Amino acid sequence: MRERVLRRGRVIDADGRPVAGAFVSVTWGTAPTPDIARKTGDNGVFQVGLPPGQFRIKATASGSRSGEVEVEGGEGEEIVIAVK
Repeated sequence: MRERVLRRGRVIDADGRPVAGAFVSVTWGTAPTPDIARKTGDNGVFQVGLPPGQFRIKATASGSRSGEVEVEGGEGEEIVIAVK
């Protein structure tokens, strides 16, 4: 099994402000990940463990707002998801 790397990310709104209480989950990937959603803190920040591979991560916030990004697993830059 390939080792997962803890990645930091944040969820922002259309104006770039942090979104607290958004649910973040991996919706697709080339390697297995836990089927659990993370919830962002007051500052919109979350953490997710990702092994090497490609992944699609979705954030869902209040008011039916959502956003998705595709990221490379393993080490990398902060993941930023904008919800609209």
